[in-house]
Parts: sequence; C-alpha cells; structure tokens
Amino acid sequence: MKTEMIQTHLREAISEVMETMFFLPVQFLDGRRSIQEWFSGEDKVMEAFIDFEGPRSGRVFLLVPDPTVNEMAANFLGLDEDEVSEEHAQDTLKETINMMTGRMLSIADRKARCALRIPRFAGEWNSADPEKGKSSGVLLLFETGKHHLAAGVVEPGI
Repeated sequence: MKTEMIQTHLREAISEVMETMFFLPVQFLDGRRSIQEWFSGEDKVMEAFIDFEGPRSGRVFLLVPDPTVNEMAANFLGLDEDEVSEEHAQDTLKETINMMTGRMLSIADRKARCALRIPRFAGEWNSADPEKGKSSGVLLLFETGKHHLAAGVVEPGI
C-alpha cells in the first residue's frame, strides 16, 4: 500500500473513530513539524500500538496526552472524568487503536484478510528517545481543540 493511501485511510479512520466513539472532532496539522515539537506543550503523553498481518503487515501507534485519554474514556464509558480509573484509561486507549486500525484496513481493502494482534498499552511516551521521531512510514499530527495527538503506521517497505 502506498504511503499516500495509508495516510488518507488512517486520516479517515481517525476522524470517524474520534468523532463517533468519543465525541471529539479532530483537526489535522497542515505542514511539517517534528513529533517532539508537536508534543512540547504536553506534560504526559501515553502510547498504545497494535500490530497487523496479512497481505500487508505493520504496526499502528497512537500518542495521546493523559488528560485527553481521560476525556476519551469518560465519553466512551459514560462516566465523569473524575471517575475514570487508570485501567479505564488504558483500556480505552487500546480499544481506540484497535478501532482505528480495523477501520483503516477496512477502508483500504474490504476483501483483504488482515489479522489484528492484541492492542498494547506502551505507557508514557518518551520524547527523548531518538528512535521515536525517526520511524519510517506515515505520521499524522492532529488536535482535539484542547490537546495535540499523533498516530502513525510503520509498515515494512514504506
């Protein structure tokens, strides 16, 4: 799958999932910015990822500031934000990456048989890790109005 197509499909999947499941409209960044610069104003950014296999294979990751993860969990579960536990937040982030990846792959090719692996919560994103900003593939930077988020796909051959 070409990089431009992956980017288009991921963008559509992010918009659908964030708006439908979490009631959070998103706006994508136009222009280039480093991932470290994008998150420079955020205190704590959480990471989740999921691997997929099939005619195409790779990993999709999602980076979300802690307050936004709590807002997403509250909206998704019908709770007040102060009722959201750490487990709720982690499970919501894993389910988000699962839904986004499934939707992205479905948009790309409804007939392809891709297997999604178990989504993983990776903990707090380490912006000082030089490898995080250098991943090849697709990177989308977007915001909910309050906070910055990022998602990307790392796929062999792109």
